[in-house]
Amino acid sequence: MRLNLGSISRSVPVHHLLFIFASMRSTIVVIIYLFLAVSVSAQDLGLNRNQNQMVNVAADTTGKSKSDVQQVASRIEAWTLGDQYSRKISAVVDTATLGFHNYNPIYRQSISNTHLGYVGSPYLSNIYFDRTHDTRFYFMRYSNAFSRTPEKVEYFNTTTPFANLYYVQGKQATQKTHQVFKAFYTQNIDSVTNFGFRFNVFRTPGQYQLQEARHRFLNVFASRNAPRLNSYFSVVNGTNLINENGGITDTTMNRFVNNFINLNYTRIRIPVRKAAYELPVQLRNQVETSNKSFSMFTSHEYLLGKLPKEFKAEEPLNDSIVVESLQNIRNIDAPSELAFVPKYSIQYNAEFENHKRSVFERTVDQFFFDTTYMKTSNHTDSVFFRRFSHLLQIKAFENEEKRYTFAKRAFIENEWVRVQHPLPDGWRSYAYSNVYAGGELKRTGSDFLNWNVLARFALVGRNLGDAMIKGGIQKELVIFSDTTHLQVEGWYRDQSADIFQEHFYGNHFQWENSFKKQHDVVIRGEYAWPGIKAKAGVNYSLFSNFLYHNELAQPDQYDGEFSLLSAWINKDFQLGRFGWSNKVVWQGLSTDAVLHLPALSIYTGIYYSHYLFKVMQIQLGAEIYYHSRFYADVYEPSTTSFYLQHEILTGGYPLINLYANAKLKRTTAFAQLYHANSVVEMGEFFSAPGYPFDQMAFRFGFSWTFYD
Repeated sequence: MRLNLGSISRSVPVHHLLFIFASMRSTIVVIIYLFLAVSVSAQDLGLNRNQNQMVNVAADTTGKSKSDVQQVASRIEAWTLGDQYSRKISAVVDTATLGFHNYNPIYRQSISNTHLGYVGSPYLSNIYFDRTHDTRFYFMRYSNAFSRTPEKVEYFNTTTPFANLYYVQGKQATQKTHQVFKAFYTQNIDSVTNFGFRFNVFRTPGQYQLQEARHRFLNVFASRNAPRLNSYFSVVNGTNLINENGGITDTTMNRFVNNFINLNYTRIRIPVRKAAYELPVQLRNQVETSNKSFSMFTSHEYLLGKLPKEFKAEEPLNDSIVVESLQNIRNIDAPSELAFVPKYSIQYNAEFENHKRSVFERTVDQFFFDTTYMKTSNHTDSVFFRRFSHLLQIKAFENEEKRYTFAKRAFIENEWVRVQHPLPDGWRSYAYSNVYAGGELKRTGSDFLNWNVLARFALVGRNLGDAMIKGGIQKELVIFSDTTHLQVEGWYRDQSADIFQEHFYGNHFQWENSFKKQHDVVIRGEYAWPGIKAKAGVNYSLFSNFLYHNELAQPDQYDGEFSLLSAWINKDFQLGRFGWSNKVVWQGLSTDAVLHLPALSIYTGIYYSHYLFKVMQIQLGAEIYYHSRFYADVYEPSTTSFYLQHEILTGGYPLINLYANAKLKRTTAFAQLYHANSVVEMGEFFSAPGYPFDQMAFRFGFSWTFYD
């Protein structure tokens, strides 16, 4: 049932862009066919890593006079929808060289993670406040970084078509190909309407036997942002597949170095590390888990407000001069007295999602699994989750002409959920609904102090009594002529257990639980000083009725209370062409009875940046990931979850990567020597109990941007 604990100048125009291919083991699978009618300019994009507003780049007018070509500034704006899709949150269009080699999404979210040793495997952040389980399907919580939900969808506004192709490849120890492919395209139809798509593929076989992850999703999105109407639409279709081996049989490094070679028939013996694919694993027959997901989201907001006499409502715009059109959208450089000023709005959101999880076993390994409730061969466990929700909210905006004003929002939300899990003689279904209501007050336009307060309650349904009360303040402080930023937020939450934490039946696990609501009290503070490239923060949380997976890999609840205190600091240093980036996180628990975290997690990276021939930016660097030793959670393949253990320590090992990044105009590339220190003895490199990191591997990748 569980692990045996004992044993990423100009050019010729391109009018038809065709990019099709991804090699898949013994067959060639067509990934995507792109037909983009764009003329590519090779001038630099000028997109800054930390710039969230629209960015500009001049259009190419090669061979044409000013009278022949009307100059159009190339601009792009990106955002997601946050706070129940009620507001735009700026997103960064990242074309920077710095950090380009870090293509693993879990290490973009957190510097310390427990995972199964290879890119694409299920994971759990070792830094508690970095854990994000925004997927509503319980069995996808540990693959969240490799999937896309409506909350993650980015929307765009661009004056010219924008496209990006991204490809990563590397050879594993078994000569299997490690591949990542991403394709992205967006463009405006007119001055207020945008559409696009994003297609991502991860195919990453592990170096050890019977390991492989395959993640794929296609996201199609569209938006329309007119003065009186904001509309959004997105569809996401994805598959997440994991093949698992249960971990290696030896939970120490003995099998890695127990072979020796003799030098010239002398008594000198040198230890030789075994190849990863030679190590025996726990499962003799792999467990294959797949999650197929589909979601559809739409949102429509109608704005009410005053319209100055000077402004002609619904006046047709000259879309050939796209920049002027975008001024209408975002009031860029437009006189404020000519802009439509919204005072109120009414917004409706609807969302549907469908998930199917299947666990297939050709032959059940009865040595690994303690119990088998259904079949011992050719068995598939399938679980279904369907959810439909809609949300109605009314908003009143801040009046910038008044000194004492704040925004107001009231909402009511309804959701219907239906789930199914197997039984030995059929299926069991659960259907329930919930009604939530609440409101928010906030001030965002003050030069002195900004603040927000949110309350949300479950009034009817299975989760009756769930509550969230949240507040925060944001303050700018001027120190030595530098503007610094202080942010403090906190919340109290009562949350019901997930339906699958209370009811489940599978081939190897079954449980029927009735849990109390989990109570969380959280306070978070952050202080940023951009002038010295430093950030620091403190987080505190008090838990009661904490939900977790116990030593038997089953959901459980802790009856007592315990607290967690965390502190972190980010600091970058720059000396000429040399840079040094650092992040340190400390975590302290009042008790480790049900939650295990490393006390110390560290990331440090040093790099050298330079321009070759004044046109190519290069960066050479090395980075180290480290966390202190602790009892990391164990992975259970049949439920794709991590659970508590108190016997095996992991950590205390530096993971070192060497890399080179380069950028020439619109092309960015990297080469990486992953886990370079695995060839020398520096300790045991287990990421999770029984799951070592991949040994040293060479990987490289490219990113091409097309912007017309």
